[in-house]
Amino acid sequence: MHRLKQSAPLSTDKKPRYSGLNWAHLGALLLITTWATLGLYADWSSFVLLGVGLLLVLLWFALWEWRWPHRTDWQALPADRKRDGLFMLALLATDALADTLIRSLVMLFNADAQGLASGLPLWLAVPAAALLGEFGDYWLHRYKHRGGWLWRVHFVHHRPSVLNVSNNFTTHPLDLLLRKSVHMLPLWLLGFEPMAIALAALFSQTQSFATHANCRGTLGWLNYLIGSAELHRWHHSVNIAEAQNFGTALPIWDQLFGTFRGHRGEPIALGVKVSAQQPDEHDIRGLLSYPFGRLRQAKSSAQAERAMQR
Repeated sequence: MHRLKQSAPLSTDKKPRYSGLNWAHLGALLLITTWATLGLYADWSSFVLLGVGLLLVLLWFALWEWRWPHRTDWQALPADRKRDGLFMLALLATDALADTLIRSLVMLFNADAQGLASGLPLWLAVPAAALLGEFGDYWLHRYKHRGGWLWRVHFVHHRPSVLNVSNNFTTHPLDLLLRKSVHMLPLWLLGFEPMAIALAALFSQTQSFATHANCRGTLGWLNYLIGSAELHRWHHSVNIAEAQNFGTALPIWDQLFGTFRGHRGEPIALGVKVSAQQPDEHDIRGLLSYPFGRLRQAKSSAQAERAMQR
């Protein structure tokens, strides 16, 4: 199940494919726009809008990765699918918990208040919600990469040595809980309409999978307007100096705060430099328990110290 090292010379069929537009990404945006339009017309709930939207996006990118991959050695292996599938189930449960917690906090702090964004028309509220949600996510993401416990939580997402739509699910549930809190809670507290939040979330959700998708092609100048796989591959570089582009859906905050890296070329290797104490990328139990490793070590040290004092 071992992969070729990313720094190894690539055979012709494994070389990155940059020619032409990234029709997979552009098509996904068109697909989800059509889906959102139908949802507004039929007055669907946010659950249907986001749930079925997620399924459509996954099937769409899975087809393109199978038929027109960016790199064939980045396609998911059986061990990858097992890991990603189990993480997907954990994330779906965490997502439901996060929604419950966020709604409870909103009811506690803003039950009857009319927020600043409550009067915005939908055409303005949706992009405003997307920008504001990405702002909190950008700073949280940037702070995770400074190290400490937050990095141990976020480490799980960077552990895979390739990028594809499947391993976007390889994210620690605590990471999702933190990210969704900073992304969604301000929107509810400011009074954004539920449908505006749902549509902005649909865009961010689609972008999250698009930036991880192993699909060929380029977005060209559109890379300066929306997040893309070309930009996000740099973020997953083993080389810390290259691992910029902390925004996922939109690159505007990277551009404003000096962490934007252009879309030309791609890293030699993806993932993280690991030690023997860190879990393998397919060690599901080890990845889930990794953020708590230092807590266990501290507890063991304290117990040993007490034993010596007896």
